[in-house]
Amino acid sequence: MMKKISIFALSLIALCGCNNNQVTVEGEFAACPNETVILERVSEGGGIVADSVATSNLGAFKIKVSLPEGEPTFYNLRCGERNIPLILASGEKVEVKSIPCLIDGYTIRGSKESELVKEVKNIMGFGVAKLDSMTTLYNQTKNKKTQELINKDYTAEYYNIKREQIGFIVKNAGSLAAIYALNQRIPGDDVLFGSNNDIIYFRLVAEEVAKNYPTSPYLVGLQATIDQYDQQVALADKINKALSEAPANFPEVELPDMYGKKQSLTAAQQGKVLLLDFWSLGDQNATFRNAELKEIYAQYKDKGFEIYQVSVDTSKPAWVEGVQTQKLPWISVCDFKGANSIAVQLYGVVSIPQNFLLDREGNIVAMNAYGDDLKKELARLMK
Repeated sequence: MMKKISIFALSLIALCGCNNNQVTVEGEFAACPNETVILERVSEGGGIVADSVATSNLGAFKIKVSLPEGEPTFYNLRCGERNIPLILASGEKVEVKSIPCLIDGYTIRGSKESELVKEVKNIMGFGVAKLDSMTTLYNQTKNKKTQELINKDYTAEYYNIKREQIGFIVKNAGSLAAIYALNQRIPGDDVLFGSNNDIIYFRLVAEEVAKNYPTSPYLVGLQATIDQYDQQVALADKINKALSEAPANFPEVELPDMYGKKQSLTAAQQGKVLLLDFWSLGDQNATFRNAELKEIYAQYKDKGFEIYQVSVDTSKPAWVEGVQTQKLPWISVCDFKGANSIAVQLYGVVSIPQNFLLDREGNIVAMNAYGDDLKKELARLMK
């Protein structure tokens, strides 16, 4: 399940102000009588309730909302545990019918962009259902060969989901639904579009959306993602160039471990050879890479080798569970800020996995050393 994951993330810009550009959203939440339906505007800081209404005895509802600045806007329509993503445009009369317990559990009419979002949801819904089924089978068997076969099928399905999303994005690059597609993720994974090459899809969507929605505030968020990526690539290039010319001193980092205690990179190094390793649970090969790293660590830790491993995950419970399940014996830290982590910024990390090897004097002497390459570097530095 190996893949390279970028850590830049798409952020939606907050919207403000409102006028009389009304949209009507009506329909039915089956098996949801006399419940509250909430229409929530998506903003950078989270959901903002635009309006709410009680359903009838049959689950029927009707909501009217004025769009901020008259621009097509991202919303979530919620009732109980059910959530339906919408992109509403001025003057639309949208009909939504939600049926529980189905992967594609709702229908929608009257909103072109929302109908496109439904296509994205279907790709993800059916794909994730297959992945969940394979994960269950994997956990139920102890046969290594069977697990390897399931692992292979899992990887194939993961990339099949991504290929379908790419096909959707290329076909609908000028839609706001393409922005929604770019920000999809597999549960427990980093963003689906996260490898180094994926930036081309962000650029494509930004260019095409600008033609159809030249004043859309979402273009700001897209461009910010592209700019951040470009800056990180430039910084990484500078680090690579510096390393090719001479060893470089490492920037200091101090991040919390799973108990909330701050762990300093300087304190961890203290005359040791140290590996600064960036990783994520979303990297499907992380478990295997960590297992290999544990063997190397056991071989060299008593000779003055330490590992300072930085997670770029954003969920503390998932990260803590991952560290404990894999029984990682080194210093594990995370600030749950993803691409905004200070460590990520300081070291110009664009994608993971990525690592930096420091000698006993605190100089960065190698980058992205794994497996046999790492063993060779350690053997040289431990002389």
